[in-house]
Amino acid sequence: MKNLILAALLPWLAGPALAASSGKGTTAAAFLKLAPGARGAAMGESLGGSADDAYAAWYNPAGLGFLERVEAGAAHESRLAGISYDAAVLAVPVLSWRDSPLRANAYGTTALSVYSLSASGIERRGLVETDAPSGTFAAADRAYSLSYGLAPRGGPWAFGGTVKLVDSSLDSRRATAMTFDGGALWRGERSSFGAGARNFGGRLSYGGVSDPLPTAYYAGGGWRPREGWLVTAELSVPKEDAAGLGLGVERSWTPAPGLQAAVRGGYASARSDGGGIAGLSLGFGVTWRAVEADFAWAPSGTLGDFFKYSLLFRFGEGRPGGISRDKAGWR
Repeated sequence: MKNLILAALLPWLAGPALAASSGKGTTAAAFLKLAPGARGAAMGESLGGSADDAYAAWYNPAGLGFLERVEAGAAHESRLAGISYDAAVLAVPVLSWRDSPLRANAYGTTALSVYSLSASGIERRGLVETDAPSGTFAAADRAYSLSYGLAPRGGPWAFGGTVKLVDSSLDSRRATAMTFDGGALWRGERSSFGAGARNFGGRLSYGGVSDPLPTAYYAGGGWRPREGWLVTAELSVPKEDAAGLGLGVERSWTPAPGLQAAVRGGYASARSDGGGIAGLSLGFGVTWRAVEADFAWAPSGTLGDFFKYSLLFRFGEGRPGGISRDKAGWR
């Protein structure tokens, strides 16, 4: 049974290594589609138009331009058959380490990120099925990213970009590629809008079989109808696949000084093929001063449920009693 599950999920790990031929609908390193951070996962992965924390490095790097504090995040996602997805990000405003009268992000914010999907203990068999495997092997996909975002003159517009090195391995075979993200984000008092592209360009090639990376164009927005509420939406248009819609809602409140709680829900059409309630997601988060812990759950049809956990640490001075927010109410 484990081998059947791994066979179903290995395309996320190996991309072209398992493809007999290239064509429309075939992309490599599909793990690049997996969003880090349990907050975004609980909200239907719909934060491209409202990215407001360090995980903006994935959702929309332009959001980094609004960050005025150093932020570090780590996320883990449990999947079937021992397959795990992990991510880590460190976002640093350029002037945060200097004693300067300028805003810490006056010259922008940089971020370093690592994303990894891996599986081990996969049984190796020949062309003819036998009772006993001839051994085991591992597969892994990783991406190493450098991002930068800038809000010129502290205005409502921000722009950002990311360069990624993708490293894919299957047993003894290995392939690498470079790809890019880019985006723009406008933030008003109660609403925001963003658009851009993820994984633009680059191809992975195993043994003469070459496939493009999963390029997707997106546009989304966020709306705060009242204090403590956030509604988000994002339309994603993959280059080699059908368009997808993500929707999310978040309700947050402060039950005690220094403590903030949030509940979230969302829908992602890209996960709805499993039938039933596949596509829906739920989650919650708790923030104590500058440390935020989040959890998300979503059913994925025949591939089972996934559970995502993430932490976010903020360094530097913030508003006493909770998350530091700017005058518009965004984090």
